[in-house]
Amino acid sequence: MRAIIIEEERFVEVRDLMEQAATELHQNAYLLQKCGLTPEQAKFAADELFRSVNYVFVRWAQSHGASCIHR
Repeated sequence: MRAIIIEEERFVEVRDLMEQAATELHQNAYLLQKCGLTPEQAKFAADELFRSVNYVFVRWAQSHGASCIHR
């Protein structure tokens, strides 16, 4: 097995990239509306997608000793 060490700066970078992706998804929520969702449903779907991915990532990082504090 290979060990991968993630420095704190890189961890923060990944978290920031995820936040940026969620922001872009909100800005492009009209794409979800093209799939038949109302604007409210599209925003909820974008929020829920980000929360789900973020939750899994943070739980994984914490299980490896990372301190995950939202700024």
